Amino acid sequence: MNYIYDIVLNFQDNYYNFFEWNREDKIKNIIKIPLYRVSDKDINILKNNIIKVSKEFINKIKIDNKNYKKLICLVSNTKISLGLLFNEEGYLIKRSSLIFDEEEECIEVSKKLPVTNIEYIENKKVEYQNKLRIEKEKKKKLINYIKDNNNSTILKYLYYDYYQKEPNDINEIKKSLLRELNKEWNIKQNNLYKTINMFSKIKN
Repeated sequence: MNYIYDIVLNFQDNYYNFFEWNREDKIKNIIKIPLYRVSDKDINILKNNIIKVSKEFINKIKIDNKNYKKLICLVSNTKISLGLLFNEEGYLIKRSSLIFDEEEECIEVSKKLPVTNIEYIENKKVEYQNKLRIEKEKKKKLINYIKDNNNSTILKYLYYDYYQKEPNDINEIKKSLLRELNKEWNIKQNNLYKTINMFSKIKN
C-alpha cells in the first residue's frame, strides 16, 4: 500500500480547483493518507458524478486508513489527483483538489502503482459545468432564497427589480425567477444576488 504524508485537503460538496479555495474553508492537514491509481474513466466519475461504491472498496479504505476515523483517500490517474471523502454507506460525499506541488507528488507516485478497479453500486452522471465556484455558490444561494421565501412584498420587489414590470401571482413570481436562474450567469442575476444580500442584512 502506498501513502502520501502531510498533505493539505479542502473537502467540499463539489470539486473546486485549488485557486478557488476560500479563507473560510475548513482546510485539513492530513498526516497520512492512502493513494490509489485509477483509470481515466474512473477519475472523471469520481470528480463529477453522484456515486455509491461497493462495500469492498469502503472496507479497503478502512483497512488502509485504520488510524484515521474518516473514510478518506487519494486517487490519481497519473494526470490529475483528487481527495475523496465517503460515508459508511459508500456514498462519495465530498471532494478536494490538491495544491500544485502535492498533486504532482501524487501523480509521480501513482505512476508506479497498479490500477485499482472500483465497483459502483450507483453512478448518476452529472454534466460537467465550466463555472467558477463563486458563480455556483451565488446561484445556489439565490435559488434557496427564492424557494424558501414566502414574503409577497419581497418577492414582488425582486420580480420588479429583475423584469421591470408589476407581478401578480406569487407562485408565478417564483417559477419565473427560478427559470431565469437556470440560464447562464449574467449581470441581472448578479444584481438580484446583491438585492437578496441587502434584504438578508436588514432581516438580521
